[in-house]
Amino acid sequence: MPAPIPDTTDYPLFPAPRDETLLSGLQIQGAGIGAWAWNIQTGENLINEEWARMLGYSRAELGTPTIALWESLVHPDDVAEATRQLERHWRGETERYECACRMRHKDGNWVWVLGRGQLLSRDAEGRPQWMFGAHIDFTLQKSAEAERDAILDRFRRLAYHLPGFLYQYRLRTDGSGHFPYATDAIELIAGCTPTDVVDDASAVFDAIHPEDRERILESIRTSAEGLSVWRERGRVRHPTRGEIWIEGAATPERLADGSTLWHGVLLDVTEAERQRAKLRLTARLFSSTQEGVMITDLDARILEVNDAFCRLTGYAADEVLGQRPSMLKSGRQGAEFYRALWHEIQLKGRWQGEIWNKRKNGEIYAEWLSIDAVLNEQGQPQNYVGVFRDLTEVKQHQYELDRATYYDALTGLPNRRLVSDRLHIAVEHAKRHQEVVAVCYLDLDRFKQINETHDRSVGDRLLTSFAARISHALRGHDTIGRVGGDEFLLLLTGLRTRQEALDLIQRVMDLARAPFGIYPSKEIALSASIGVALYPELELSADELIRYADQALYRAKERGRNCVVVFDREEGFTSRARAELLQAAEQALKDGDFRLFFQPKLDLRSGRIWSAEALIRWQLPDGRIRPPGEFIEALDGTPLEVKVGDWVIDEALRQQRAWHEQGLTLPISVNVTAEHLLGDDFVPMLSAALQRHEVAPPRLLALEILETSRISDFTRVCERLDECRALGVLFSLDDFGTGYSSMTYMRQLPVDALKIDRSFVLGMLDNEADLSIVKGIIALGRAFDRLVIAEGAETPAHIERLKALGCDLAQGYGLSRPMPAHQLQPWVMHWNETAS
Repeated sequence: MPAPIPDTTDYPLFPAPRDETLLSGLQIQGAGIGAWAWNIQTGENLINEEWARMLGYSRAELGTPTIALWESLVHPDDVAEATRQLERHWRGETERYECACRMRHKDGNWVWVLGRGQLLSRDAEGRPQWMFGAHIDFTLQKSAEAERDAILDRFRRLAYHLPGFLYQYRLRTDGSGHFPYATDAIELIAGCTPTDVVDDASAVFDAIHPEDRERILESIRTSAEGLSVWRERGRVRHPTRGEIWIEGAATPERLADGSTLWHGVLLDVTEAERQRAKLRLTARLFSSTQEGVMITDLDARILEVNDAFCRLTGYAADEVLGQRPSMLKSGRQGAEFYRALWHEIQLKGRWQGEIWNKRKNGEIYAEWLSIDAVLNEQGQPQNYVGVFRDLTEVKQHQYELDRATYYDALTGLPNRRLVSDRLHIAVEHAKRHQEVVAVCYLDLDRFKQINETHDRSVGDRLLTSFAARISHALRGHDTIGRVGGDEFLLLLTGLRTRQEALDLIQRVMDLARAPFGIYPSKEIALSASIGVALYPELELSADELIRYADQALYRAKERGRNCVVVFDREEGFTSRARAELLQAAEQALKDGDFRLFFQPKLDLRSGRIWSAEALIRWQLPDGRIRPPGEFIEALDGTPLEVKVGDWVIDEALRQQRAWHEQGLTLPISVNVTAEHLLGDDFVPMLSAALQRHEVAPPRLLALEILETSRISDFTRVCERLDECRALGVLFSLDDFGTGYSSMTYMRQLPVDALKIDRSFVLGMLDNEADLSIVKGIIALGRAFDRLVIAEGAETPAHIERLKALGCDLAQGYGLSRPMPAHQLQPWVMHWNETAS
């Protein structure tokens, strides 16, 4: 019976209907069905015994029920829906009234009752009059539905965690298909919903990769013909997730109408496929890599080696499996070395460095070895993997590079670089022990005339004889080096007084004047001019001492040659002059008189401009440009050096941002001294500048480290470089190949690039030693995966030769002179457009 209409609440039930047909209907339908009749206009209600029984009452217990009693029996949450369905029927919107609601049983529980009824008559005005209907107890059906819904809910929740979807797929006899059932996860695989494919499966098959579609369709046809289990793997193209790998399996059955229905699952195996691809790649790399690979267990027993391991060590795989890596020890490194190695692995999970091992044939060789701990799911080591490469060629390159870098090819004497290195050490030693150091710049008088008069080989023999004579005469801790043509540098150390130095220099002069027997019956007479700079009379750096010795040599030549001149500070660069220059430079910084010029760097592979180096210039009031060589030295070691360095970085980033906004994204490199880099304020300054100018994308700023000779604390420098690299900044070693910018620095410092010193590049077209150095540095760059930049490419011929040698980048007048920022942008864009 429907829920009551509010305005009939207090109408009593009539004792007996006068319509015998209606009463008969109530009795006829009384077998398990609660029948009811309702006079809508009068409120007259009739019910049978079964109606009362399904609520646990007898008809007598209910007495003469009212509509209010009815409302009290219906669940409050169901009244509104019952009323809505009733009114829809009265308006003619439904053929019959039907509504399920809960009614309170006599025992206090709620029972589900399905009410159905139909309007039997209307009055003359068309208003509803009599309704007749029945109630059915369907509590059991509702319980079954609830249980089914609970099972389906659990099923859906389980299916939700599958990396795919469950489905039924039906292939009709006409060849079309549809998915009668699919879980919601179909959208994650095929990009469509279950509703999209309930009648037509096209959306799923359209998503299959074209290269896989026909194969998958054929496998479905085969499964349908033989009712065999369907299994397949392939790719689908998801509208937002891109390409996805799937793997499916389904069991078919034949339906009565001849169609085939599969029950199956389709899984997303994209990640598993990626892992398989990674494993395949790893296996290929393991077998094909040129680096030796060794895998051990936690007891350091060798489990696996690759072909390169066997080739490099000379051992076959079956000779080393089950053995320990210690079988390769050369004995060059002691127990302490290996204790430190394993301590670092246990502490950091990794070690890498140079190690000396022994091949099967007994040959001892150097290798670069990396050992990594492989962790299990609990984060504990389960294996160790060692990867190494043979450094034999690298060591040979290093030897040749060191020889060419530090020694003169003709005489075998140290060159200017090595003398300079030794002078740095000598000055520090003299400072601690209150000793005198004499730096002597020596030039052989009229040597050019001898070369022009005699065969060139005579000149070479004369130079080697002179070098040998002076070398034998000097003490063991003194140094003589050849710095060019007929010029030599002498470094006299361990002296107590100025006079002791002058006496030793006079002895050199006397030896230079003694005739040289070049021919069996002929001698050649020589003389020499010497310029001297004495430490600590001049408390200057090593480079400054050499420069002032050179100035003193110039004075000796002015005085007629064949004499010694000791540098006089009054004739050189005075402290007052330096102070005045510093004051002017500080004012120039305040007034904005410093400018940045930019010199482009060429990518020798693509022919496009890769980046540019920022170079400082000083614009004087009259418009002239003062080059850095005239003022940078005066800034050395002063607070102003840091201020100017900060300005250069900030201005370079500002200009870089301006170019970026104008459509040119160009990496920039900036020179930075070791002292500036290690300053406490450097990283905060750099970070603030990067944020201020919003440099994007990252890695557009490279810092070129100058004066690596002043680096003593490698740990501190590495930490500082790592701090800067975390900001997206790159690093290169400037003037590589000279002095302290050696292989040691390259291996220990986490730099990205090596910059070949311009002196080598300038001379490589004519000088075999310089060419060997350039080749060696390029080879080292390749071996250690460093970018190699050549500075000093002054002609197109230099650029072409560097390209042929495999150098990465070139910089120099052969490409372009340094230019102001406003000129560089159009120049670069035009160059790159032409190169494209």
